[in-house]
Amino acid sequence: MKERPITMILAWASLSVAAKHLKDLQLDDETVNSLLLELETAANLTEAFNRVWRSIHWNSSRKATKVRVTRTLRKMAEMIFDHLEESVRLFDQLCDEQSRFQTIPLTDDWLKIRNCLERGKKEFDRTQGKFIEPLPLMKYLKEQENN
Repeated sequence: MKERPITMILAWASLSVAAKHLKDLQLDDETVNSLLLELETAANLTEAFNRVWRSIHWNSSRKATKVRVTRTLRKMAEMIFDHLEESVRLFDQLCDEQSRFQTIPLTDDWLKIRNCLERGKKEFDRTQGKFIEPLPLMKYLKEQENN
């Protein structure tokens, strides 16, 4: 095993801050509540990912241990990816809803949430993008998009 996953401390921090800002707004909106749930889940999974990553000594552990931990981390990264993608989708949906019917006060917190979400996604892609194997349909669609 030549490569191993790396920690996602910056992704965890960004997602946690986004969730905190969203929670501080104390809004009673179905999309906002769903977004908060997805952000908190992604942040918690990212924190767990980092704990698992730190649970072994990568340089001196047996190969079987490294393989087992890497598989676990890959599964966790896939779950984080799903929640992150859903967070982005919900944020976009919320923006679309608000452009039609402004029911939520617009504050600078929304810019902070968006920036944290973008930063978290970029950091996730940077650290874990190569370890997640896309589903065949997603891979095909991405290839078609690039052509």
